[in-house]
Amino acid sequence: MDYKAVTGAILRFIEDKPLDHGAYTDLFSAARQWEEEDFQAAHAVNVQLRELATKTLRVCPVADTGFFYETYKKSLLFDAPYFFDSFLLYMELDRKPEKRFYAPRRHYLKPMVQGFQDVLDGKLRLLTISMPKRAGKSQTGINFVNMLSGKYPDRATLMEGTGDDLVKSFYNGCLEYVQTPNEYLFYDVFPDARLVQTNADMKTINLKTRSRFPTIMCRSIDSRQVGLSEATNVLYLDDCVEGREEAKNRQRLDDKWEIISGDIMGRAIEGTPMVFTGTRYSLYDPIGRVQEYAQREGWNWRAIEIPALDPITDESNYEYEREGKKVFTTAYFREQRELLSAEQFESEFQQQPFEAKGLLFNKKELNYFISLPVDRDPDTIIAVCDTAESGEDSTSMPVAAIYGDEVYIIDVVFDDAPAEVTKPECANALISNRVAEATFESNNAGTYYARDVAQLCEQRGYMIGIRTKRTVSNKQTRIEFAADNIKKHFWFKDSSTYERGSQYWAFMKEVTTYTRTGKVPHDDAPDSLSLLENEIRGLIGAKIEVIKRPI
Repeated sequence: MDYKAVTGAILRFIEDKPLDHGAYTDLFSAARQWEEEDFQAAHAVNVQLRELATKTLRVCPVADTGFFYETYKKSLLFDAPYFFDSFLLYMELDRKPEKRFYAPRRHYLKPMVQGFQDVLDGKLRLLTISMPKRAGKSQTGINFVNMLSGKYPDRATLMEGTGDDLVKSFYNGCLEYVQTPNEYLFYDVFPDARLVQTNADMKTINLKTRSRFPTIMCRSIDSRQVGLSEATNVLYLDDCVEGREEAKNRQRLDDKWEIISGDIMGRAIEGTPMVFTGTRYSLYDPIGRVQEYAQREGWNWRAIEIPALDPITDESNYEYEREGKKVFTTAYFREQRELLSAEQFESEFQQQPFEAKGLLFNKKELNYFISLPVDRDPDTIIAVCDTAESGEDSTSMPVAAIYGDEVYIIDVVFDDAPAEVTKPECANALISNRVAEATFESNNAGTYYARDVAQLCEQRGYMIGIRTKRTVSNKQTRIEFAADNIKKHFWFKDSSTYERGSQYWAFMKEVTTYTRTGKVPHDDAPDSLSLLENEIRGLIGAKIEVIKRPI
């Protein structure tokens, strides 16, 4: 059968006779039959059917309202097992409008719902979501887990969060939809995914069959994972950071990421999608870390970050009506902005990590280049090396091509590996970039480090002037004073010219996340830039200029 021609003819008939019940029935029947041949086309026609039924429902005689509402409902149910938006709408049809979660918030939850849909369709390996508190991200996530669990009850979902209260909220939120009786229409959509087992102590739910790895398991990030949990449906993490105080403690964030990356993410069987949601308190929070990991590994991923107030219009992105009253209004968010510190409002409401306000080298303030000037050679090429002082520090050596007052950072060595690894790296960078002169900071073992690098260069037949220099100025002060000149005259490689995860990428990340407060454990990259700036300033200050004799 030519379903395209048939459905097209029925749609044209409905345009002429919008109250003809039989046409709607025939169109729905054709869409259901067409699904076996062309899923996308069949459901696209079903959406048209639903739109027509909704439109007619608003203007039809009272006697026809029952038919058009049932047509709308059947159409929604046809889509509900496959499309998250339809699932959310259908689930709450029997609830009173004032008690519905999704419909009133649908206009601002759409980007988030589309992200979940792309996870469901296998388009994304990672989805991260950042929204203000109480905006509905956790409830939407719970609903997504319920949909996946109904669709694939024999697979396992692992939900993780910080603290017992949040974990209990996950568990109760999921259970609310699958227990009977209730107001939700879950079993209309997934009639075979019946609840067969729960465990309130372990926070587990099994649908359809009992399994060692339950359909849904809710656990705290800090609890033991080994042998107890697995994710084959989705790994879902919400609110990994307890609050601003934890976010300000870099060591605690590092420890939490170690747990997540070393244990929890290992619970996801290869290929299982992951969802991370929460407030973007810090640049170093788990959401930021997993985004970097996904990018480095080449995953398909997406970040959804919706601020409370639009950065351009300063109007609310979340206003909706609840029980006849508008909430999350522009006035409310502006009032919160007045009550809270700028740091707190930016992170909790605008999804801007608190460090962003104090960034010394904001990405947008720096100069970038794709290629070097082609009309002339550089005046000189120099390098400055800040050697690692401890096992956690990085050896940082930017290489600069100088064109008059402009400084192009053409290469870097930036590695926290032991000296036996970084010394050859430095020698290779000096030789390959034809560096004329290099300065090594001589604090601690820097003098011996410089000597060994010079010997490596000499062994390869490359003669270079390497000297050592001891710095006595305060590091933070030195970086602060050098910043203005760096932002005005230093040029960095455009991000399209180097790979994420490379040493240049890691170097730029540390530079662009350095804060004025200096409350970060790693500042080797910006410090090496300040040393380079000081060195170049000395060169320019001592520059000899040839002029014509006055007589």
